[in-house]
Amino acid sequence: MKKRTINPWLIFAFFTLILLGIIMIYSASAFYAQHRFGDHFYFLKQHLLNLFVGLIAMLAAFSIPYKKVRGYSWFFLVASGLLLLYAAIAGKRWVYFGPIHFQAVDMAKLALILFFADSISRKEKLMSNYAEGLFPHLFYLILFALMVLMQPDFSSAAMLILIGLTMLFAAPVRLSHLGATGLGILPLLISAVIISPYKMRRVLSFLNPGDDTQGMGYQVHQSLVSLGRGGISGVGFAGSTQKMFFLPEAHTDFIFAIIGEEWGLIGTLTIIALFGIILFQGLKIARRASDKYYFYLIVGITAYFAYYAMINMMVTLRLMPATGLPLPFISYGGTALVLSCFLAGMMLKIASEVQRQPVRKKRRSRARSSAPVKKRAGTKRTNAAIRRA
Repeated sequence: MKKRTINPWLIFAFFTLILLGIIMIYSASAFYAQHRFGDHFYFLKQHLLNLFVGLIAMLAAFSIPYKKVRGYSWFFLVASGLLLLYAAIAGKRWVYFGPIHFQAVDMAKLALILFFADSISRKEKLMSNYAEGLFPHLFYLILFALMVLMQPDFSSAAMLILIGLTMLFAAPVRLSHLGATGLGILPLLISAVIISPYKMRRVLSFLNPGDDTQGMGYQVHQSLVSLGRGGISGVGFAGSTQKMFFLPEAHTDFIFAIIGEEWGLIGTLTIIALFGIILFQGLKIARRASDKYYFYLIVGITAYFAYYAMINMMVTLRLMPATGLPLPFISYGGTALVLSCFLAGMMLKIASEVQRQPVRKKRRSRARSSAPVKKRAGTKRTNAAIRRA
């Protein structure tokens, strides 16, 4: 029987999240879409179009022979860097090529994961050396983050740094070097918050949640109301009242609150469990990966899904300041959805490659175990010959 190479747990988690995203985007956006566009299916149709492109991207990602194209990761890094530079100079997040438009930072996240996985795996023995190993990677990471900050997009810059540092942490670097780097980057991020009145108001609103419930803290306050109304089992599908202009644009960054209102604690725990499956499977694949390139790729991809899901939920629960980061596969957004699908295809591909490794190891172990038998048989014949002589 042919060994199954598709990870069933990842397939279940990814496609369940995609299905829930279709359901919840319609539920969360129908009222707003009808009021603004006169069509309560408007955002659902846009989402399905983006999802169609995303599924094509997923299939493409699953078919790419990454070991053969890994040497070209620098080309993708340079291309995404030029897009980031253009967006930074223009002071906007979106890049337009005729009818096609996307966020340059999403391309940068993918490029950085691909480049770091290739570079770290090749220079792994040098990673403990700050000048030759760690510093070149930090240079690209900070350069990209600065260009994202110029757009301006503080949340995405912070996520870029977080994913990059996670991949570096998985490498054999000295923790003292990495810790000193983190302490050096922290003042940069704090300064970016302090010099921006908008970001500073968000932080102050988080620290004093009851002082500005009708201003900067309004959206987070309304998300808590949504979760509170849901209780254990929720008010039922499409039964949310918070999406009726109480929670602004509930189909994007705060869609987790609508899930909590309509499906209750059961619904929110289901979402957490699905992302927990992705995290667990990612760690399992990384542990089993004998190829260092695959190891660092899966670390970067798993970090992307885990951090985005965790931070989106924490913002909804008012456990951290509002950031504007989407919930993968569920929040409305074209570029983010396509990128999530592409990374899902990569994760499935790597899982299928890693899954074959135990078979090869088992065959090698059987070959080694048969060698001593032959040696013992030969030894017996030699001893018999000696005795006859």
